[in-house]
Amino acid sequence: MKKISILGAGWLGSPLALQLKSNGHELKVSTTSSEKISFFDANQIESYVIRIGSSNNTDNLPKLLTDTDILIITIPPGRSQQVEENYVEKIKKIIPFIEQHGIKEVIYTSSTTVYLSQKGDVTEETPIVPISEMDQQIIEIENLLLNNKNFNATILRLGGLIGEDRHPVHFIVKKDVVTDANNPVNMIHRKDIIRFFEKIIENEIPNDIFNIVAPINLNRRDFYTKEASKLGLTPLPNFTDNPNADQRKVIGEKITKKYGLNYLYLLD
Repeated sequence: MKKISILGAGWLGSPLALQLKSNGHELKVSTTSSEKISFFDANQIESYVIRIGSSNNTDNLPKLLTDTDILIITIPPGRSQQVEENYVEKIKKIIPFIEQHGIKEVIYTSSTTVYLSQKGDVTEETPIVPISEMDQQIIEIENLLLNNKNFNATILRLGGLIGEDRHPVHFIVKKDVVTDANNPVNMIHRKDIIRFFEKIIENEIPNDIFNIVAPINLNRRDFYTKEASKLGLTPLPNFTDNPNADQRKVIGEKITKKYGLNYLYLLD
């Protein structure tokens, strides 16, 4: 049994907390919404309202981090290209608390968007050239965590997120045209993410980076056509190929080789 704190119990962090608790671990979580406290209370998970950023509310951060073996940080960056508040500064505010509470293992959920400037197959070893302000900030955060000598940090670069209540095909079918239909698909199901979290937590947290992207052997046209068919969504948009498509395929094999755990979801 390990004592785990999750900073950011949202779309991923909330079901992750429930699964880790069912595995026998001791959980504490943070939320930005006081309305969610009753949900965690009902599931016997200690929870605190914590907001890090312009609406700063970190009074409960010491309570979350006290007596913690592993800290999981799942605070997502803003979804728009407009960076309203500095994402790096958010994480920087957390690091002194991690050090003060003697936490030796940290897991941070990053994103495969950092590879957007690349073409062809990319791995964790591929040199990164950030093309947006947010990507630059994500890389800076990764380095801040990996280079801190007070703890080990595992960086999980997640592909496009899919879950039972979240699937991009619902937006795809609303489009008239989907370009670059011959490009690969770089996505991951929430259930697989949680499975890899479970396996990582069973072991000592390495100071390393892992891509978590399902090995989908379909291009965008075939993948979205298949997914729309499964969900009964019509009509389909017009798919057009791009002869100069980047063909960027994020390879997520490194984590499977290290932990002997294969992907189960979104496969052909």
